[in-house]
Amino acid sequence: MNRFLIITLIAFALTACVKDNLGDIPAEKEPSSKIYNWDESAAKGRLMVRLAEDVESFDTEGIALNIEPMFPATRSEKLNRWRLVRFDESLDLRTVAEAIALNKGVERVEYDIKLHRIVGKAEPAPASRPEPTRSVEMPFDDPELPWQWHYYNDGSLGSDTAAGADINLLNAWKYTAGDNRVIVAVLDGGVMANHPDLEANMWVNEAEKSGTAGVDDDGNGYVDDINGYNFVVDSGAITADAHGTHVAGTISAVNNNGYAVCGIAGGTGKGDGVKIMSLQIFENDESCYAHQIAKAFIYAADNGAVIANNSWGYEPNTYLSDSEYERYDSVLKDAVEYFESNARLEGVIEGGVAIFAAGNEAATTADYPGAYNKYIAVSAMSANYTATYYTNYGPGVNICAPGGDLTYGTIMGISSTSVDLTYGYEYMQGTSMATPHVSGCAALALSYALKRGYSFTSDEFRRLIVTSTHDINTHQTGSKRYFDYDLGGWKNISLEPYKGKLGGGYIDAHLLLMQMDSTPCLYIKSGEEATLSLDEYFGDDSESLTYQGCEVTDEVRDALGIQGKPRIENGLLTIQCNKPGTGRIKIYAIIGGESAGGGNSMGGMVVEREAELVVRGAKAENGGWL
Repeated sequence: MNRFLIITLIAFALTACVKDNLGDIPAEKEPSSKIYNWDESAAKGRLMVRLAEDVESFDTEGIALNIEPMFPATRSEKLNRWRLVRFDESLDLRTVAEAIALNKGVERVEYDIKLHRIVGKAEPAPASRPEPTRSVEMPFDDPELPWQWHYYNDGSLGSDTAAGADINLLNAWKYTAGDNRVIVAVLDGGVMANHPDLEANMWVNEAEKSGTAGVDDDGNGYVDDINGYNFVVDSGAITADAHGTHVAGTISAVNNNGYAVCGIAGGTGKGDGVKIMSLQIFENDESCYAHQIAKAFIYAADNGAVIANNSWGYEPNTYLSDSEYERYDSVLKDAVEYFESNARLEGVIEGGVAIFAAGNEAATTADYPGAYNKYIAVSAMSANYTATYYTNYGPGVNICAPGGDLTYGTIMGISSTSVDLTYGYEYMQGTSMATPHVSGCAALALSYALKRGYSFTSDEFRRLIVTSTHDINTHQTGSKRYFDYDLGGWKNISLEPYKGKLGGGYIDAHLLLMQMDSTPCLYIKSGEEATLSLDEYFGDDSESLTYQGCEVTDEVRDALGIQGKPRIENGLLTIQCNKPGTGRIKIYAIIGGESAGGGNSMGGMVVEREAELVVRGAKAENGGWL
């Protein structure tokens, strides 16, 4: 049941329940239209109030109020009007809300309700296992990398893996592995900042690190915020959390350090990984409140983060539409809007990108806020392209990424950093494991943008992310077996309902970089001769054009094991590559004649198109010139 549909009725009933010591609420003024989000989880003794323009404060006769700005001063006039109002916890919360709403200077009153963290099952690293046999050489020396199927999957790690069910990271790493100027905010449990696979890639507030303990050395409104901030207890002391640490490692565990796992944008071991800003909004089993998360988004924007990774949300069916979210959840929406408008990486991106887990309830919609049309919500797939049994799907879901499926054994989970340093890593599953794959790819893309001198608005960059995908729908056929951990026992689940509802496809890190270059990708299965139409690249009349040939460097020929000489006939390119990898080729066509014009000749224009050959053990669907 949608609880917000009955808020007005509750408010009318409450006007008759005012405690004697609060005075009478005048009958001629009905304040309930200003009050939003009643829930049993609402914090006692606290309300969030937005004042009207040019109003500084208010009072309520008979109630002692402590009124303070909700946020440190921001660049947003609307955010600067929010107040956190505290009062005696023994007072009836809804009655106080009614009394506050009577003030003409009060524009809006919201209950501070709890949100839930999106977590999945976890398993420790195994004590022993057979060595993996991989079809390509690993580019970094981190011992767990060969087991990170979610980065490169050739189908060799087990019967429940399928070649190509990954984010194609090894090919992306040929162009960049990260840049320490990019900052990703992890809104989650606290990140273990001194983890040997994370410490070098943690964001550091140098003014606070070298300043005086207990003093706000940089004047940003937060004391001792060295690696971020703990918004649960309002302190710079961050508590290491297994979930937040795991998420951070997927994004930016240090690469090539001979320890544990690799991070998507963790660099090359030379101090060039993207930075993790730990914004703690959960501590132990304690859920957070809306105002704490709102403060975290504003902190992220004001302190340099441009990507916000979010593994939390409302329970399913809390909101049933975008308009409900816009109407009822103003404080969070205002804060995320501030992040997406005001975050900056100078010269690269104007505005931030908020990325959310879709949810683990197997619900037929994404959880809000992630379901909102301006945010990115991520569903989860297994190591064989199938939807995970727990993932939310349907409206609100934008993109899919590997989330792990421990049903099929430990290696089918997502391997990332752990607070348990016996191994330094562990396996988890969940859409909250899929989400940092998208955040990591986004961070990698911004690293590439720094290298290439590209710049985007947040809207443009968001569109690039959600279109750098491959088809996942063709894999959602038949059924799959899974273990129900709540009820116990094995079950079968039909995959048909997931078709067309997991987002636009599963993300490809390499394709995202190529889209930034405006370079088309030609996807080829290794060991087989491929014949590819050039219609998409030279127009529908490509069959009638005269081709001067296909240029392939010796380096690319050797790297991809190209057999023979590529040939073009009747608008079709025929080529065979025997080694997985990537490489650029150039195709030359004459448009406007059978020979090239120039000098004393009349002829056509020579058009050169560059393409990226992507050779894998499996050919991705919908790959092509984008």
